[in-house]
Amino acid sequence: MRRGVALAILVLTAGATQAGVTHYQLKVECKFDMEQYCKSIKKELRREMRECLASHEKDLLPRCQDHYKEAR
Repeated sequence: MRRGVALAILVLTAGATQAGVTHYQLKVECKFDMEQYCKSIKKELRREMRECLASHEKDLLPRCQDHYKEAR
């Protein structure tokens, strides 16, 4: 019983951490692009920021494009 609970906690924690890392990587890798194309949007507004990046998808730096596609 303890193993099952521990495994479930581990799986849930890993999923949450992975999602957080993706968002963090997006902020790091797309910092220049966010400042370049989405200056007027506050960084805390994730949905609006994603929409802004989507509208400039072809203009984004390659490293940002890769992380942006993963985060979608």
